[in-house]
Amino acid sequence: MFLNMELWELLPVKPTFTTLQLNEFRFMASKKNDKKKLSESGDGYFSDKTTSPFIFAHESVMEESFFDFQEDSDSDIDEELKQDFVEDGVTDTDKGNKRKKMTSKVTFHNSSRDGPILTNTTLNVLRYLGKYMLMMDSLKPIAFDVLLSMSQLFEYYMYAVYMFFGSTNVESSNPRLAQLLLKIQSSIILADEPRPNGINIPAPQVSDLINLHDSQNLFGLKERLIATESLVFLASQFDLWKEYLDNQIPADKLNFLNQFYNQTLPLSRELREAVYSGVASKAMSYNAILQLMGNVKWEIRELMSEPNSYVYVMLQEMEAMQQKISVVSTFVPIPVEVYQMIWTLSIRELCHVFLEGFGSARKCTHEGRAWMQLDFQQFIVQVNKFITIKPIPGKEVVENFIKAYYLTEADLEQWLRENYMSYSSKQLNSIINCTTAQFSKMMQRSRLSGIVDELIKKS
Repeated sequence: MFLNMELWELLPVKPTFTTLQLNEFRFMASKKNDKKKLSESGDGYFSDKTTSPFIFAHESVMEESFFDFQEDSDSDIDEELKQDFVEDGVTDTDKGNKRKKMTSKVTFHNSSRDGPILTNTTLNVLRYLGKYMLMMDSLKPIAFDVLLSMSQLFEYYMYAVYMFFGSTNVESSNPRLAQLLLKIQSSIILADEPRPNGINIPAPQVSDLINLHDSQNLFGLKERLIATESLVFLASQFDLWKEYLDNQIPADKLNFLNQFYNQTLPLSRELREAVYSGVASKAMSYNAILQLMGNVKWEIRELMSEPNSYVYVMLQEMEAMQQKISVVSTFVPIPVEVYQMIWTLSIRELCHVFLEGFGSARKCTHEGRAWMQLDFQQFIVQVNKFITIKPIPGKEVVENFIKAYYLTEADLEQWLRENYMSYSSKQLNSIINCTTAQFSKMMQRSRLSGIVDELIKKS
């Protein structure tokens, strides 16, 4: 119910928030004192015949406030925004440039300043997990059954995040993650025919109020980010509980617990790429750029000093995307690793566009190849303004492709055998056509194309 109604808005909590501040987890903080009292009384949990072990000993204690609700004040307003109302002699153009500069600045998540990224549903899941852990502590014989329920609750949350925000190509990009999601679906999600004596939880349904199709909000980046990072936060809490759970589970059941920690939790973090690729794959007008590349004539006879116009279109698209990310960061500070991942995936898409565009060339001179190199170098210079990841994703593959145009006839066959898995048949044949055209050898072109076809079939 919580997930179906969740709007994936950031729940403001203090940077000092921990699960021990929840009433459901207070038993862990006082566990040592409780054990000492039990050993002194010798009566165990049921010393008070009128008290149930499932009643929280701390329910009468007011829960520590961990919310961070702050009222807007004049001090929170950017100084430059204040100046816009009082400065004289400043043109509209100057103001526009100033605002553009400000909107491109991304607010990054700072753990010492910002609380963890979680939602109301995340908080409710944490409370349920705390109750499960207290039950585990109170009733040792069913500790493993309780652990199963805890793992299923986490897996359902993970499955919901994927179903709401994940991309559909996870089978090819991350087979291990796809296998885990399929296992979750087959074991706990309600199928057409309910499982007899099994778990049959209805599939989660995303709220109709969530818009994942608007390019202006980067296809729901805010909601995607909050959902995914709340899952990562939830996984991090299990890391904190590892020692406690080890001590609660029978030794012959520890393999299940270790599998959960070694496979499920790490794969939940890998869900990031499946979610953010849904933004990166649509964030820019890739097809329009590719069409512009298709209009370029590469069989020129003079060296060019300026890149093609499509490069400037590409850079404008990148700047527009940066501004949209900046707007999202005003609602939820973006973790640096998330920012880097979004740009990494986007730049990988752009490098693919370069490959497709260059691979569509039917004729290309030495000067045309130099023009390709100039275009790509200009792109790389701009990319360094957005990410600090080295090497730049996709850069080596594109550069290697351009260099192949310079190979001699004798070296081309060896290059094809060593690199055919990195490129499509169309791209490889483009290199063959452009390279062998210099020598006007149709037989050689046919032979190399046959080698490419044979290599691809074997792979």
